[in-house]
Amino acid sequence: MVNLKKLRKEFWLRHSNPWSGLTRMLISPFLYLTIWYHNWVGLGIVILWTIVNPIVFPKPKRTDNWFSKAVLGEKAWLNKFRSKPQPDLPFLLNTLTAIFFVPSIYFAYVNMFWPTLYCATLMSIFKLWYVDRVALQYGKEYSFTVS
Repeated sequence: MVNLKKLRKEFWLRHSNPWSGLTRMLISPFLYLTIWYHNWVGLGIVILWTIVNPIVFPKPKRTDNWFSKAVLGEKAWLNKFRSKPQPDLPFLLNTLTAIFFVPSIYFAYVNMFWPTLYCATLMSIFKLWYVDRVALQYGKEYSFTVS
């Protein structure tokens, strides 16, 4: 029988590898390029990479870096938010990320350069701000050793 709790923990630990975080950040430009050029095979590859990225990298030896804190902080924030939903700064930043992501995809599809760039830039700013906030919160509350 599969132990889902153990699998989830393994997933988040592997995802906390800095290479996972760094390569996930690099997904956005490829996402927009494949949509801009209507390259559906390329889009499929980008989506596939997005799905498998968190599990391809091994558990990191250390998690005292920004990328690891960001991923583990996101996990902690999601657990806290699920147990007691309460709008806070990370929630607002996530909402703003989504608000700008949707039109950025549309503008890329219809090849409108400046609106795509504007929305994609704002989406990225809000996403990085969210990630930084959860990393900072995680850094204040938890230790950084991986067992």
